[in-house]
Amino acid sequence: MGRANKGDRLTRVIGVRVSERFYNRLEGLRENTNCQTPGEFARMILQREEIIWYHKDASQEVVAVELTAIRRELNSIGININQITRYFNSSALPSQKIYEALNLLDEYKKIQAKIDSLYDAIDKLKWSPK
Repeated sequence: MGRANKGDRLTRVIGVRVSERFYNRLEGLRENTNCQTPGEFARMILQREEIIWYHKDASQEVVAVELTAIRRELNSIGININQITRYFNSSALPSQKIYEALNLLDEYKKIQAKIDSLYDAIDKLKWSPK
């Protein structure tokens, strides 16, 4: 990675002193690239090799966090539904079955609310047609 020939070993050291401000700027630039260290970043610049720049769209970050939270909640609701269904199928009393069915209905109502918030979050996404 970052070498002209893969077999070339890096045996020579070139020491360069830079200011703290310059180093921080170099490190800030390096964080958005495929380079692991500031030395590798500087070496790729000196050797005029291709540097891959990563670009992150911060506007989508809020939506991604919201979608993750909705996914967790839907997963928890699904677990609750499975447990209620198990109790429903194992109970012999009709009154117990009615109670479990009403609990199941409440969980399905929660799912509908989460699906509505999921649709709202999806609407916030900027879809780019190809």
